[in-house]
Amino acid sequence: MDHSDQMQDIKPTEKKMAFRHTLRWCPMIRLRDNLARACVWLLGALSLLTAFPLTALGQESLPKTPARGGPSAAPQTERSDPAADHDVSPEKRRILSKLGPQTLTPEQEEEAERLRKLGAKYGTDPTAIVGRVQLSSTYRDLPQGGRGIDTVARVDLAFRGNYLLRVDAPFLNWSDPNRPGTTSVQGFSDLAVTAGWRAYNTPEYAVLLGVISTLPTAAESGLSLGKYTVGPTIFTGRFLPRWDSLLSALITQQVSVGGDPARNSVNVTKAQIQINTFWGTNGWSIVDADWRIDWERSTRSSMTLQLELGRNVVGKWGVFVRPGIGIYGQDLPGAYAWNITGGIRYMFPSF
Repeated sequence: MDHSDQMQDIKPTEKKMAFRHTLRWCPMIRLRDNLARACVWLLGALSLLTAFPLTALGQESLPKTPARGGPSAAPQTERSDPAADHDVSPEKRRILSKLGPQTLTPEQEEEAERLRKLGAKYGTDPTAIVGRVQLSSTYRDLPQGGRGIDTVARVDLAFRGNYLLRVDAPFLNWSDPNRPGTTSVQGFSDLAVTAGWRAYNTPEYAVLLGVISTLPTAAESGLSLGKYTVGPTIFTGRFLPRWDSLLSALITQQVSVGGDPARNSVNVTKAQIQINTFWGTNGWSIVDADWRIDWERSTRSSMTLQLELGRNVVGKWGVFVRPGIGIYGQDLPGAYAWNITGGIRYMFPSF
């Protein structure tokens, strides 16, 4: 859950105006929410389909056994089912075959490994098990004249090549001229902790399974969700050597499990897809699309788009800038009208 959730979760709403607005746009809202939910679950199914090969989880494909020499060794041909071939067109078979794992040549495997190392070095591969110290700051332009700045210190600790522990410590500063009483507040917000395990790893594919949790550790109630939250998260990544790129997806479900009973419950589904392209040996770009469904707010949804540009400046140090824009649902927690993020990170190997 993004730290901007706290900024918008505490905003007051005009109930009468919201009710009239909901009645006016009810059919459009239902259509939009249905499309958003379909996109989220389709993305989740697609990411799992492209991430898991037909072999057992965590195992490599078995090498083919060469046929024995001699007169008894005769070439064998596989017989296909004519009915199945008739039902599935050649174009559809080609598309489905590209979604699954491919047999890589030694050159393709070497290129995929090179991209994996670049993604880990730059900190752009969400499935990489590497250490990180990162400081970023984001300015968000929120609806109804609100604005906020959140600064996040992130530390990733990698263990034994397949385990990752991440801690995010945010500091928020927001203002809302329409809020009665206190129009601005600043201080430390809720701490977020993620524990992950890379369950599958090949030169072409990787899958990271994890659990993310937030704790109501904010200095003031206006900077906190007031709830303990927990939920599963799945990161998948597929390297595309032909385009010097990494295609990755994220599915997260987060729910509240305790905390202040007077605060709103949390039940959010988040889906993310991004294309990370490497430019030379020092630069990268990421096109990122995020969808959210807030089940506690009548299954309303939001979508944002972001573009990240980054460069490795020296050694293991990198800098990046990431502007973003809200597509719809800008009044929901985690969304915005527009934002811009800048940051610096230092990457180091696992223990």
